[in-house]
Amino acid sequence: MHLTPPADAATNWYCSGKLTKRCISHSGAKVTVKFSNTTSRSAKGQFGVTCAGPDGQDAKVLKDGTIAGYDTFSKSYPCPKGFRDHATGWQMSNGEVYRTPEIKF
Repeated sequence: MHLTPPADAATNWYCSGKLTKRCISHSGAKVTVKFSNTTSRSAKGQFGVTCAGPDGQDAKVLKDGTIAGYDTFSKSYPCPKGFRDHATGWQMSNGEVYRTPEIKF
């Protein structure tokens, strides 16, 4: 998977996607996902993050709804203890799942 260099020099963002750019970063146990709609049409669906580790997976829906055209939704989530090996952001729209690159802690 291709990793896009960070646009924000203070944060290491790892991104994928074209119509909706899906990015992920982390600081300690806190994961931040950023979904940027690059079109004039709204992006509808669920947007979230999955943290994984020795205790299994912890999936969290951070937004269930719409990201307006040319808008960005960003949110942080602290991965619980036992779920801090790696994380992936995701978007579920129209029966498909689109993911960010996976990051390791």
